[in-house]
This record gives sequence, structure tokens and C-alpha cells, in this order.
Amino acid sequence: MQEPEQLYRLFQETFYKYYEPLCKYAFTIVKEPHSCEDIVQETFLRVWEKKQNLIGSEELTWYLYTAIRNNCLSFLEKRQKTVLGDFNGQEIIDTPVERPQPGAKEADYDTLLKAALDNLPPKCREVFVLSRVSNLTYKQISDSLGISIKTVENQMGKALKILRAYIRGKQGLPVIVCIIFLFLTS
Repeated sequence: MQEPEQLYRLFQETFYKYYEPLCKYAFTIVKEPHSCEDIVQETFLRVWEKKQNLIGSEELTWYLYTAIRNNCLSFLEKRQKTVLGDFNGQEIIDTPVERPQPGAKEADYDTLLKAALDNLPPKCREVFVLSRVSNLTYKQISDSLGISIKTVENQMGKALKILRAYIRGKQGLPVIVCIIFLFLTS
């Protein structure tokens, strides 16, 4: 068993290493930044309270990604069942509409990329984000999600094909080259 100070130090290192990638991963599922942060923090709290034996081991990475996915899905289920109040239609009228400025021809690449990722099927998006945002290998993804490496490869191919088609339809070939370059260099 590890010393409490050493265990705490390892926990801190793990937290700082995985917090941001886990928040990004959770955001691909939940789409609410504050909720994503809550989910990730609660997951780390659970690790500290009940899974200290995983701290410092390689198994912790798989546990974290699996727990985040499951907690996000549970969050979405609970949110779907919750009634938020009456909707009277006035909310639509009161909400200001953002319109693009006629002179601005530069594309907002982050917005375009997020919209493109939203077009991916959920499982495909999950595999893509684990690979490209969280920098996991196909083997790590297959272990984490409980699917075969071949399925991961197929999902990645499908994701790239859908993303290319979406971006090509929105902006044309130069944008595709830039975004693919960004993915390959990150």
C-alpha cells in the first residue's frame, strides 16, 4: 500500500493530466460545459473515495473514460426525464438571433468543426474524439469501449468520411486540407 502523501501526489498528477481531455470527451456527449466539468469532478471524487487502488495504475485511464461515458449517459437520461417547466413560446421571441456579418468571409473553423462532429453518429463521434482529442490508440479505445480494434478502425474511417463530406459541402477543398492538417499535427 502506498503512503497517503504519495497517493495524494499521484492522484493530483492524474487529475491534472486527464481533467481537460476528460472534459472534452464528456462535452462530445453532453454538450454542456458546466455539466461536463461536474461529471468529471464527481468521477475523480469517486476515484478518491472508492477506487484508490487504481491510482497510479494503467487501469485508471480505462476506468476514467468508461466512467465518464457512463456518467454522461446517466446525466442525459436524467435530464431527459426532468421537466424544466412550462414552455410558452415567448422564449423564442425574446431570444436575439445572431446573424453573420455580410463582410466577414472567413469561416469560423472551430464552429465548423463542432458542427461537423455533431453530424457524426454517437458511437462514431465517441471513437473519433477518443482517438483525436484524447490521443488514445485504437487498442486503448477498443479496450475502453469493449469493442474490437477492427470496429474502431471502421468507425474512424466512417467518421473521417462523414467529416470530409460535411466540410466539403460547407466550405470547399481548402478548408478540408486545413482541418485534416490540424488533425494530423495534433
